[in-house]
Amino acid sequence: MRIIRQRSPVVSKLVNCGSTAHDPVAVAQGASMTAQDSLAILDTYGFVNWLGELALSSVRGSMVVTVVDLWDIRPICRAIGVPCLEPWDGDSLSEALREAFSYSSVIEKPYVIRLNPVLARQLCDAVSGIRTLGERPVFNRNWELGGRWRLPEQWVSSDEWVRLALSRAREHVKGGDVLVEGYLQADNSAARSLYVNPLPVDELAKVRVVEEGRPFMVNIIRAVNPNVEFRDSRARYEEVVREAWRLIDNGPIDPAAPVRFCLLKLIRDGKLGNVPIIVSSPYLIRPSGTAMRPDYNPDPTYFMPRNINDVVDATHVNPLGVLMGIGDYQYGSRLTITTSCEPLEDAGPNAVIVAMEECPPPTGVNVTEVSIGSELSRVCQLVNEALSGGRVWVKLSESRSELRANVDKGLCDLCGDCIALGCRAIKIDEQGYPRIDPSECIGCGLCVNACSRGAISLVKPGQA
Repeated sequence: MRIIRQRSPVVSKLVNCGSTAHDPVAVAQGASMTAQDSLAILDTYGFVNWLGELALSSVRGSMVVTVVDLWDIRPICRAIGVPCLEPWDGDSLSEALREAFSYSSVIEKPYVIRLNPVLARQLCDAVSGIRTLGERPVFNRNWELGGRWRLPEQWVSSDEWVRLALSRAREHVKGGDVLVEGYLQADNSAARSLYVNPLPVDELAKVRVVEEGRPFMVNIIRAVNPNVEFRDSRARYEEVVREAWRLIDNGPIDPAAPVRFCLLKLIRDGKLGNVPIIVSSPYLIRPSGTAMRPDYNPDPTYFMPRNINDVVDATHVNPLGVLMGIGDYQYGSRLTITTSCEPLEDAGPNAVIVAMEECPPPTGVNVTEVSIGSELSRVCQLVNEALSGGRVWVKLSESRSELRANVDKGLCDLCGDCIALGCRAIKIDEQGYPRIDPSECIGCGLCVNACSRGAISLVKPGQA
């Protein structure tokens, strides 16, 4: 189990187990996506600060968040649809931890445990008695959902079946079919449930339509209400994904395209191991364009990318924290691609940091400036430095010109490298050769450098 504490005076005074991180939620997410159980320990401020990350967290290994709550986070838990447990003494704290670690991976959401300062002091002892699954990090990018760890796939809501999962609380209730809030005395029969405001038992009988969820949830709901209608959410899912990509489209020039192209070549040459993990800022990716099917293989599983937009396995607003959470990974290389605008406090090795004008790099950092279109080989050298354990800063300069790319079919051997760039200006003609759409081409020259056969050149419009 990975235990990560927030760097907070409150947490440091009350809890001394585990390691510290600037962003414990990102570290816990990295552990969870590689099938490791994780425990993040926050105070109220940290919980609110990383609320967006928690709401979007996608869980494989159980992800449990304990909050030393000096305020009242219960309304927030209800708003984002995550289960929130409230232990009231040492025994109920142990029960809450067992419950959370047992069911977080089942409903695939983080579990929150709200602690008062007295219980926070007992947390380390309680955790030591919890048994969790294996610690070996494994990775499957399409675990139960194609592109599981990439935005905007993570934006697809599963609130309905998570809400219904809270009906599990009925198993704990001794004094009725609804729960009460607040710290109650242990001898109060209504306090026997750890959950905060779960769904009353009879609410399930009123449900008419449910977005289709996991088989586990379907069976639970049908046991109470056999007449419920399950609706296929695929069309809605695809609409949400298209709209999300439209919102984060970063324009005609993709600033990280050369980095991903270099990684694609290394992957195809087998130089990154059996199952590498590439984590990126969501602002440095493009839509994949490849249909990714769900996969249920619990072992390390890799899917060969078709183009550079398939290379990124996971996205996060703090990719450096996610890489820290993955830990000692033995099945391939690890690399994060991030911008200087993302949190850098958890920065370690194996990182390519793209310097942005709006977020200047720290003083004393060596930043290498390269042209997106004309210095591809230099970008690849920097990527290799990062893969070897370095942390490289690079400023990728845009290059536009009045020239347009042109393909000489006589030199083209259909290797597919230019197609793999995923550039919207590169089409495929009837014979399978690449064709440049001059209305989309901006003359950046990236495809010219990517072509090892010299079949693509920049020419003046009309001279092709």
